[in-house]
Amino acid sequence: MKVTRTLASTALTVGLVAGGTALVSAPAQAAPEAGSHNQVRNQQSQNQQSQNQQSQTQQTEDEARDEIIDRAQTWVDQQVPYDMTGYHPDPQGNEYRTDCSGFVSMAWGLDASENTVTLPDFAETIDKEDLKPGDVLMKGGPGTEGANGHVAIFNGWANDEHTAYYGIEEGGSTGTVAREISYPYDQDDAFVPYRLKGL
Repeated sequence: MKVTRTLASTALTVGLVAGGTALVSAPAQAAPEAGSHNQVRNQQSQNQQSQNQQSQTQQTEDEARDEIIDRAQTWVDQQVPYDMTGYHPDPQGNEYRTDCSGFVSMAWGLDASENTVTLPDFAETIDKEDLKPGDVLMKGGPGTEGANGHVAIFNGWANDEHTAYYGIEEGGSTGTVAREISYPYDQDDAFVPYRLKGL
């Protein structure tokens, strides 16, 4: 009887030690594998989030640019005449001055009608090749008071050489029109590309 019990106890102890070793070693081997899988999953999740954010940012920017062009087009459709002292409503009923800078202020959704001297404060200069619909070509800043300055909205290139573009403007002799304009503005090198800040 004693021998049987001793053998049974020894067998049980050996089984526990062996089992314990197996249980301890198995998680030790599996842990790095699980960790590396988690790292891969985390990286994939971060990449997906980054792509989603970029897509949302692009979509938001595209929507903002579409809105600028749509707002500008409302005055083209209404054939709003040029008048440096006159005002006309935007689609929401807000009144803007009916000259070139008042028109751009309206299209950009600014709080008030700026002029070519102050409009650059709401924008930043960009390179020619960075131009996108909703940006502008402007002869602005100090010294452009009255009729000395001008601004037109860029609405895409008219040719592959980028020597002409589709512009939308409130012109002194034309009123609000959409037309093809030679770059930068009918060959006037005083015009500079600008982008609304935050766009």
